[in-house]
Amino acid sequence: MATPLVRIPQPRGGTMYAFASSARDMTRAFNNPDLNFEFSRYALLDLPDFTQSTNGANTINFSLNLVNASGSAYSAGAPNIDFAQTFQNYALNAEEILLQDDDYDPIILQSDAEKLFFKWLSSLGAIRFRTADSNEATIGALTEENNSIQTGAVYDRVVKYIGTIDAENDIAYKGNAYHEVYINVPTSVGSTPTVLFQPRQYNTTATKLYADNVIEGRSGQNHPDPNINLFSVVDTYDVGTGEAYYNIDPNATDSVQIVFNDTAYAQIANVSDVENLLDFAKTGQQFTFNAILVYYDLYSASNPSQRATNLYGILILDEIQSTGGTGSKIHEQIKFKPNEVTGLNGNAFSLKLNLKFNSSLDNVGVETSVNDFTTFSMDLFMDTTTALENATELLIEANRRYGYLAERLDSVENLVVGSQENDELVARIAEIEEQMQNASLQLQDSDSLLQLITKAHDRINSMIDGTIPTEIQYNTDVIFAGAGTRIDKSNPEKIKIINDVNGYSITPAFTWDQVGTPTLITTSSPFDVGASGQGAQAFGIYAKLLNYTNRLSLQNLLTNDPNDDLDIYIDDGSFAWKAGQLFKISFDTINMGGNSINIYTGRATEYDKTIATLQPVQLISDKPYIEVVCIDPINYIFEVDILR
Repeated sequence: MATPLVRIPQPRGGTMYAFASSARDMTRAFNNPDLNFEFSRYALLDLPDFTQSTNGANTINFSLNLVNASGSAYSAGAPNIDFAQTFQNYALNAEEILLQDDDYDPIILQSDAEKLFFKWLSSLGAIRFRTADSNEATIGALTEENNSIQTGAVYDRVVKYIGTIDAENDIAYKGNAYHEVYINVPTSVGSTPTVLFQPRQYNTTATKLYADNVIEGRSGQNHPDPNINLFSVVDTYDVGTGEAYYNIDPNATDSVQIVFNDTAYAQIANVSDVENLLDFAKTGQQFTFNAILVYYDLYSASNPSQRATNLYGILILDEIQSTGGTGSKIHEQIKFKPNEVTGLNGNAFSLKLNLKFNSSLDNVGVETSVNDFTTFSMDLFMDTTTALENATELLIEANRRYGYLAERLDSVENLVVGSQENDELVARIAEIEEQMQNASLQLQDSDSLLQLITKAHDRINSMIDGTIPTEIQYNTDVIFAGAGTRIDKSNPEKIKIINDVNGYSITPAFTWDQVGTPTLITTSSPFDVGASGQGAQAFGIYAKLLNYTNRLSLQNLLTNDPNDDLDIYIDDGSFAWKAGQLFKISFDTINMGGNSINIYTGRATEYDKTIATLQPVQLISDKPYIEVVCIDPINYIFEVDILR
């Protein structure tokens, strides 16, 4: 086999790059009746700008780590050409070498395409990872570095949203067979707040994949596009041996896959009204994207639990264009989330991929159709489905009413027709008159009335002595706990509703430099805010917003006096601010020395929402006690009181 060839990203219609392993899996499913192949997931990416990195920003830099198989450093040119050339000569070539490795097991369902894709992105400097904490993951996993656009390093997360592919279709058009895949981004969602990645081993025991000077199977050939060459691009060139190779040691490189399992996300497992990734995305904010990863499931029909989710390919929505300065970028689409408070409308995106599969594995390709009208078409399809559902409900209701009218008509017919029925009606009226007369006779004298009173008295006594039961049973299943409460039904005769909010929600304090992972502050490991070159000059205080009234206690946690303004960052990524919510901050004795206390929030927008800037003259004492009150959570409006 040979490394697939790709073309330069196109200005219209999008450009799909597919991995050779996906074609192999289709062939496996076609030849094995027990294997099924179906498109299942997608991920929206915001690929960063193509430029040199400043302040640690994640950018795409083709000259950062890549080298040619000949030993020379990769020389970057036009971004459109470099993007296609490195994807072909690095990612697709590494995959082809791996597929031909003697140790490769073709029976395993999981492919290595996704690991090689993120390894390629990591080599370009586009993506970086950190270990996910217990508030983010229930398993050992990674996540991208935090979004941070402060005075320090700048990082913007690449994977913005993960979703499910719900609709597929097969059509024949002008002699070609197409498989249509519909990607729909609902109006109600924002970005997925946290996307988890799990490290995975490659399907080989080797840790290096050795490459020739020319990509696999293309020796003596030329690319159809003269702008793209066929020279292998690798990780390392060994000067001593003259060998070029890809480093696939999972302990040394980013060999990761996106986690699509809902139970792996702590924010889903720990929040009662968030049941899946779709609900989780509804808590996110607006975002931008310019590329889409398309995934498929390969599974056993007889045992569906034997399943693997593999990367099919990446769809680039536009060509790479100059930003007018020193860099270039792929034009981004903006996904707005609706705001129920302000009444602002959100937007949805729908894309249809027409996939025409080549029977040859030498050139794996697809045709894509990303039209201006596809969003309208999907919306029209969804509206039609909704209208059909409403029509079904109306038909069921009309049928129920028709049955009721038929019953009433039968009753009228039974009363009207025939003399025999008329005689029966007369007899029933006479019987009722007789019963009325008998009742009147019982009340004509005092003896009859006394007998009725005596009978009623006997029944009341029976109720008192328990002969006639007086207990009433109630359905207690309709009573359930809400936020901040719990229900105690341990006593079968009583229901106890208990307030489960015990005063404050205590949030721990961390040191944070807007780059790395926050470090917990304890009494045994306090934060020296006056350390030279460190302290408040390099770090701020980080705390997570929790439900209800929060209290951040810094008592016995700070040493010395601040050598700069003291910044406090309140992370509202897991729990959003609510109107009227309180956040209290308590200090031990501290001398600000002319420095201010700055309080920020707004994790989704890199903490650019200033709650307050407190000058030293505003503080009442040297043991400040500050109370923050959320007035408008939508527009981030707060009031701050200095209680002490």
